[in-house]
Amino acid sequence: MKKLRVAIIGIGKIGISHLKAIKAIEPLGYAELAAICSLNPNKIKSLCDDYDIPVWYTSYQEMLKSESLDLVHNCTPNVLHYDVNRGILEAGLYDLSEKPLTIDSQQSGALVALAKNRHLKTAVNFVYRYYPIIMHIKELISKGELGTIYSIHGTYLQDWLLFDHDYDWRVESRYGGPSRALADIGSHWIDIAEFLLDRRVESIAADLATFIPKRIRSPSETIIVDTEDFASVLMRFEGGIHGCLTVSQVSAGRSNGISFEIDGSIASLRWSQEHPERASLKYREEEELFIDEKGTISLANELEENKEANAGASKQERFLEAQQRMIDNFYRSIVFDDVPIYADFEQGHRIVKIIEAAIESNQKERWIHSRHEGS
Repeated sequence: MKKLRVAIIGIGKIGISHLKAIKAIEPLGYAELAAICSLNPNKIKSLCDDYDIPVWYTSYQEMLKSESLDLVHNCTPNVLHYDVNRGILEAGLYDLSEKPLTIDSQQSGALVALAKNRHLKTAVNFVYRYYPIIMHIKELISKGELGTIYSIHGTYLQDWLLFDHDYDWRVESRYGGPSRALADIGSHWIDIAEFLLDRRVESIAADLATFIPKRIRSPSETIIVDTEDFASVLMRFEGGIHGCLTVSQVSAGRSNGISFEIDGSIASLRWSQEHPERASLKYREEEELFIDEKGTISLANELEENKEANAGASKQERFLEAQQRMIDNFYRSIVFDDVPIYADFEQGHRIVKIIEAAIESNQKERWIHSRHEGS
């Protein structure tokens, strides 16, 4: 059995999440974390000691040249995604990239073409697909249990950038790209919608807003914010399905809240990360039902009576478990030819084009086609 030799480029918060997931997969025997790369030598040396990682680098180019690798995780800031992903693919390695895939569709399209030319499997870290409940919802929809789907609507709300002294590199387009809230978290919601409905976004109408135009980067520096805090988006999907999304990183009390509701001709279904272990299923003039992580459907009051038994892991633990399942599916698709559930670079490219369409729509104040042909 082949054992994948894996490396990570970029060891920030999300890079650490990838690292922990890889180390959890290592005992299964088909992957090992061979190297990590970061500009901070003290941090990565400490991580190598803590997690028994053989070697570290401060130059990803040197790592790609020196190490015998099979697969690399790209966890760098957005503006570096294209150059780093291109370097990984040109080295003939499988590539798992953080989202957004790139900051514009010319770059993402070039990566799709390069991966196809090199016959390399790729993935984008749209992790919410891997919540067990999401899989059950997809099955319900595909079996027609909700009837004809009319619409999907929902939110992704955070508050970590609520105040002017809340600074992160993502608020500046020179680091994060021209879109922030929509590209950073709205992309997750759009991916879930397309995944569940098995329909692409065809056109979009967007209203973007920056409520905090200046932010305090340091006691002696204030920067001008050129990315959005908020986005309100209307979407039209293939097959006549309509969508509506609200995204915000300045919604007080919402630490990380993604939710959606799907309306069909027979029933509606709602899921929220506030209760990631269940989804609400409702029919007209009937009692509310819940579907749990095992796919079991029961009356709402029955679930409430057994809520302690159904509680399971915390929200953070469930996210980390989903991250591990996503990475594991990518690895197994390479080693064992397992069926891929993950989003690949083509899906990442489509979402980059949707984000671009939203930016154009906001500027021109009209509907814009998402131009997914040929992706």
